[in-house]
Amino acid sequence: MRTIIFITLLFYQNIFSQEVFPIEIPLNGEAKDRDLEFSGLTWYKDNLILLPQYVKKEDPGLYSISKKDLIKWVDSNQGKAIKPNKIKLELSDIREKIEGFQGFEAITFIGNNAYMIIESKNNDIMKSFLIKGKLNFKKMKIVIDSKTIKEIPLPVNIKNMGFESILKYKYDLMVFYEANGKNINNKPLALTYNSSLKPKNSIPFPNIEYRLTDVTEVDSKNNFWVLNYFWPGEKDRLNPGKDLIIKDVGEGITHKKYEHVERLVEFKIKRDKLIRTSTKPIQLALEEKSRNWEGLVRFEDKGFLMIVDEHPRTLLAFIPKP
Repeated sequence: MRTIIFITLLFYQNIFSQEVFPIEIPLNGEAKDRDLEFSGLTWYKDNLILLPQYVKKEDPGLYSISKKDLIKWVDSNQGKAIKPNKIKLELSDIREKIEGFQGFEAITFIGNNAYMIIESKNNDIMKSFLIKGKLNFKKMKIVIDSKTIKEIPLPVNIKNMGFESILKYKYDLMVFYEANGKNINNKPLALTYNSSLKPKNSIPFPNIEYRLTDVTEVDSKNNFWVLNYFWPGEKDRLNPGKDLIIKDVGEGITHKKYEHVERLVEFKIKRDKLIRTSTKPIQLALEEKSRNWEGLVRFEDKGFLMIVDEHPRTLLAFIPKP
């Protein structure tokens, strides 16, 4: 049955030639809980790490799935749900130290050190913070260092918008603000920090309309992909300008039909700036209801893995390479 579904998807892929169909990888166990609102993905060695925005207060944790299990699922066309393992999270007094704490937004690793972005809202003022923790994968536990908190300066105060993405670049960290459209953030910057969370230089970043909700790791050519998403309910907040991403390639069939946008766009780190590559954007085949994609990683040479928060539901998906 699963093989028939894959063949059907490939058939429609040819019809919707500019768009790619996400293939759901069903989850089992605690990670299915919609209230977790997954907000980020990253790799720790050969393990996919799933970051909830709202970790459980009584028993906080992240979740992991081995790459081996994911490859097996995709290669054998399995329909069986995967149950992620839980990584316990020791938060210390982070919630008390950050007023208006609104949860976790992004994660990456340098060795066994975990680096995460926290978002807060206090008196209608949005803030983002970098924190650091130590992962002991054998004990399946991350301990947060509550003494190491670094506030990231926001370029503009927009409701529910903050620094949403983080990547490891050499031995440093690079973070990206969520709203980089021309009408609201005319000169976007990616900010860099060293592994001790000391600020370094800022790097010019091209305007990109809508939201930027996660990034992949960089490859050997310093290229990386960003998750570019638009929910029409945020039109007034984001005030989108002209969409230059699809200027030369055109909208896919479902993107012509609906107002929302779900796609991946490739960028390159080139010396002291970031540029968009000539690679075509990857447009996802849309459903009637928009899917709030919040996490993105590369998946070998097969494509990508992505995750949705709670809108319309928890959803981990495999995005085949076009």
